[in-house]
Amino acid sequence: MRKIYLLLCSLTSLTATYSQINNQLPQLPNGTVSFVLEDRPIHERMHPSIVGSPLLQNDWTSGAVTMADGRHFYNIQLLYNLYDNILYFRRGEKEMCEFTDPVQEFVFRYLKGTDSATALYRSGFPASGKNTERSFYEVMADGKYQLLNFRSKSLVRVKGDYVRKDEYNRFEDKSQLYLYDTHQKKFTRLDTYADFSAAIGPQADSVARIMGKPKIKLKNETDMLLLVTALNHLK
Repeated sequence: MRKIYLLLCSLTSLTATYSQINNQLPQLPNGTVSFVLEDRPIHERMHPSIVGSPLLQNDWTSGAVTMADGRHFYNIQLLYNLYDNILYFRRGEKEMCEFTDPVQEFVFRYLKGTDSATALYRSGFPASGKNTERSFYEVMADGKYQLLNFRSKSLVRVKGDYVRKDEYNRFEDKSQLYLYDTHQKKFTRLDTYADFSAAIGPQADSVARIMGKPKIKLKNETDMLLLVTALNHLK
């Protein structure tokens, strides 16, 4: 029951944010045209030699954007290109545009399987590996400690089969979790519970007590989300 409560606390903030912005009148930012929209699916035109889609979702969805200079744009149609780390917006019926000015964060709804999900993506975090301060991370839990998920697309070389005799490249989904301490500006990659425990120090024992488990094993993203939500609720 405690786990369900913590998970609901995390999801409620994203849903409330989206509900507040969804009633605003649309206004379009500055942008440069990348594609003229036509009947052919856009993801097939971006990287035509690669099988699959570089996009987080293949259909346009309504969302809101906050620019690096603090400006806000609401109810604009968005597409996020995970492979190239580019956010697009639609201008009119025919123009697919890239933002001229840097984007700080964006939020939108999309289909996750058969369910509707709300996603918040944010940039401005410390550079890590190939990721720069302009890279977008999905914010799964917000607060003093932020649980971030870097979702991306990688290329996989596939051997020929009965459909395609030659080798070809296809997109493959990837993700990596991080913990960001907003007070100490500390950025930690999370692969195991040991990474989480080392990042927060003595507070790890308090989190374990809240979770009702002396030892915690991480099995998936939901387990980590529960941990960070519990951490942010510590007094």
